[in-house]
Amino acid sequence: MHRHFQNGPKPATALLCLLAAILPGCAARAVEKPEAKLARSQAERGPVRLTVEVEPAPARLSDEPTMTVTIDYLKGVTVDKPVFGEALGEFRIAEVRQPLPQVKGDREIVRQILALQPTRTGRLTIFPIGVTFTDSRPDGDGRQHTVECKEIAVEVTSVVQSEDPSLDELHKAAEPVELPRNLTLLLFCMANVLLLIGAAAGFWIWRRRERASDFVPPTARELAYRELQQLIESGLAARDVKQFYVELTGIVRRYIERTTSIRAPEQTTEEFLREISRRQTFPPEESGRLKHFLEAADLVKFAAHRPRQEDVDDSIQRAKDFIGYRRAEVAA
Repeated sequence: MHRHFQNGPKPATALLCLLAAILPGCAARAVEKPEAKLARSQAERGPVRLTVEVEPAPARLSDEPTMTVTIDYLKGVTVDKPVFGEALGEFRIAEVRQPLPQVKGDREIVRQILALQPTRTGRLTIFPIGVTFTDSRPDGDGRQHTVECKEIAVEVTSVVQSEDPSLDELHKAAEPVELPRNLTLLLFCMANVLLLIGAAAGFWIWRRRERASDFVPPTARELAYRELQQLIESGLAARDVKQFYVELTGIVRRYIERTTSIRAPEQTTEEFLREISRRQTFPPEESGRLKHFLEAADLVKFAAHRPRQEDVDDSIQRAKDFIGYRRAEVAA
């Protein structure tokens, strides 16, 4: 048996021939892999420029695309940054980072960076993202406006097409190379390790898809309560009560937009109240409570009124009551 092994074909030589045929083709694909692209949407209104970018696009299901929201505005403008929950359309939000603001001449730049997780393959849409701002400059109108980017569509695939293996990319097999007999066992062990790594990767992808299939997007009420809880826990009311009321009314307005056809964040308080009165969106008693809440907030935002702590607590409770009321209306 020992003499037959010496005189016959050597397993190590045959294995090396197979590796030599495969590895050059893999190296060629690695060099030719295209650079990642991005999806981009930009809008500008008055002194504010809003840019939303997502990369890579297209993306794989195993990727974590990054969405960057950049708000570029003139000094003296008060910006109401968007508040994100745990999901954005059919993407889960894994992390939100807010780098330090930048100043370039007479403009300020703030960014929000979101790590996204796709929940399925196919064409996934990120709905329009808007920013509310108040032009408080000496020559500004002192009114609230909204600038909004268009929706962004990101194609999510299981494997990027350019990375699929192709026999046309394989190089010609190299000539056999004689190997010492003691490397046969090493190569066998390496092959088994690669099989184990592949099995572990397959299990991880399967588990991730299982979790994604169980994901249920939060309701409008849940999003509003999360935004409200984040605002309360931030302690903004003690640091900047005016900005606190801007954020608080923004949460209520966005909730109304999600549950009705009224584009609440784009309207002034007067325009908004006139619109809900015309449409009879709420019963008169509830419309009166909402009117009192918004007008009290406007006194703080635009008339330099300094509310007491009990006034702040009362405004928070009114916002909670209104969100709960609207939830009952939608369910009905």
